[in-house]
Amino acid sequence: MDIWIKQIKQYEFPVSNQVNLIVVVGNKVKIESWKGLYGLPNDDLSIENGIILDHSERWPLCIDPQNQASAFIKKQGFEVKKDLFKVLKSADDRISQEIEAGIKLGKWILVENMTEKISAEYDSILTPQMRSKGKTKIIK
Repeated sequence: MDIWIKQIKQYEFPVSNQVNLIVVVGNKVKIESWKGLYGLPNDDLSIENGIILDHSERWPLCIDPQNQASAFIKKQGFEVKKDLFKVLKSADDRISQEIEAGIKLGKWILVENMTEKISAEYDSILTPQMRSKGKTKIIK
């Protein structure tokens, strides 16, 4: 049993050993479509990561040494978003312009091969400073 479960139980909170992200948040139909249509691997970690990606309101960062997440996102992006999906490499010369256009047009942008240090120019995207201009929201 996990250490944190023991700590929670000592405060007499009800705890179930059967709860996991797939059971609580997962949608069986959606998960099966991810596996069948987009090639999501059938292991719990991959399914949990798919659920996290699906529920993310911000820009998810995937550490993906086997390129499984990349392949899954590409298959899904090219089918779901078609013309509104772009794959970029972190070294692309026009990455800033492409990301800006992607935000304006509602594109999915997949940036591959990011390093541990992300350029400060992406701060306004990663931690958006939203403001309203009439009914339109603008990222500064």
